[in-house]
Amino acid sequence: MSCKTLIVNELLAFIQNAIDTMDEVSIMQICKTNFKEEEISSGKVLLYQTLDKIATMPSRRRNGGEKCIQDIISLLKVTDPDDVPDFVAKELHKLPPVGFDHVDVTRLLKDITFLKASLAEVHTKLEASEKTISDLRVELASYRDAHAICRSPVPSYVNARRGAQNACVGILTADVDVSPTADDPSDAPRPAPVTSPPEKTSHVTLPAAPQCDYAAAASKMTATPKSSKGVNAPVRKSLPSKTKDVDEDGFTKVQKKKKLNRQNKCGTAAKDPNLRMRAEVPTTPLYVSRVHYCTKTEDVVEYLHAKTGLSLRVERLESRHKVSFNSFVVRVPTAKLSVYMDEGFWPQGVVFRRFRGRIPGPPESRHTPKA
Repeated sequence: MSCKTLIVNELLAFIQNAIDTMDEVSIMQICKTNFKEEEISSGKVLLYQTLDKIATMPSRRRNGGEKCIQDIISLLKVTDPDDVPDFVAKELHKLPPVGFDHVDVTRLLKDITFLKASLAEVHTKLEASEKTISDLRVELASYRDAHAICRSPVPSYVNARRGAQNACVGILTADVDVSPTADDPSDAPRPAPVTSPPEKTSHVTLPAAPQCDYAAAASKMTATPKSSKGVNAPVRKSLPSKTKDVDEDGFTKVQKKKKLNRQNKCGTAAKDPNLRMRAEVPTTPLYVSRVHYCTKTEDVVEYLHAKTGLSLRVERLESRHKVSFNSFVVRVPTAKLSVYMDEGFWPQGVVFRRFRGRIPGPPESRHTPKA
């Protein structure tokens, strides 16, 4: 960690510490009263030498003390504080006392007024935020109550695919007939016939009642009624539920779904010469350059056919610069790449290597051999 250099100068130490809290007029008056003109001039020269700006230091002939102090203040304001060394005072009695008369009261009043306005604005925003938070809490509580009502138990005989929600509302809002029968001594309740609303109903209003009342009504409705003597009470049959793999402790076994086998397969049928359907042979692009400028794409195809007996795809490359030779891209079979990478395969002076990057060029510069 680097530390700043400490330089002893009472004038610069006072100005450096008072420049952030006092105005320029007060600093100039205090320094002009308590320091001599020679001390002010020497302090100015010391500051410019320390900051390596002695060449740009203005010279003052008339009223040099006041102008020099103004130059010192201006230089300290335009210079980065990290680049300015720390000035200290050795003789403390030379430091001028700063009283209440040297403080700008108007500036202090402005700062106090600004702070009061900022504090009032922050207080207003805080009250608005608290009001918004309270409204959001009330809205969230209402959503939770509505969600708890919708999650009340539904009888098993309700078909979930044909308006289960509407049927659930009809069941929970229906009146239950609890009058006992004449032949049955037990006071077993009999459910009243349930009429579900039409399927096209789009909006359903739930009654604002506690969740326990809905659960009690639903449990009474799902209870199997006892058959009286000579009268067969209608018995509602529950829909068959899906069988689940449940162990002795009541836990449901959950298994991870098997991943689909998406591996590619390769055909093995023999190639029919009468059909044009055939597999593409894997190829590797080669960069061939330093070819004579008179050589065309057809000439390269003919050379390769004479050497290997294969008609390969050749594409001529357009150079961005003016060159005196041609360059080509040759797609050679990957299985026979070692043959084409042999130096004895190409003519003397021809440069070749594996091609890297995209193959540019207009379509007319490419030559594809006929099958």
